[in-house]
Amino acid sequence: MPWCKFFLSGIGLSLSIAAAQATPTVCPQHPTQQDKAYALNDASLFVGPPKDLVELMPDNDRETVWTLHDYQDQAKEHETSLYFICHYKNTKQSVELIVPANAKKCSVAYHKNRKLIAACE
Repeated sequence: MPWCKFFLSGIGLSLSIAAAQATPTVCPQHPTQQDKAYALNDASLFVGPPKDLVELMPDNDRETVWTLHDYQDQAKEHETSLYFICHYKNTKQSVELIVPANAKKCSVAYHKNRKLIAACE
């Protein structure tokens, strides 16, 4: 049954590809489930923990987008991760997210429903 081996290997390849794709890391709209008073306002990207103060600038002045390839290499070289920090209006509360090593970009932008979305994927 050679067709069976071919079919099963095709399924295995499909599952491997799906597993390799990055699951988006998204800032929550509010700092906590209980605290809806503060809305997502911005995000920033760091190589290593934010306390180390290695904040990265977006790719350009027009959009808040970071292309991650070189930054991921830099983080790996220093045995750390990229950190995506979610900022909220009228509070110093923030949410700290570790960016997956296979993420390709992070961005902050308004979507059709005029809701701010900050995500890495």
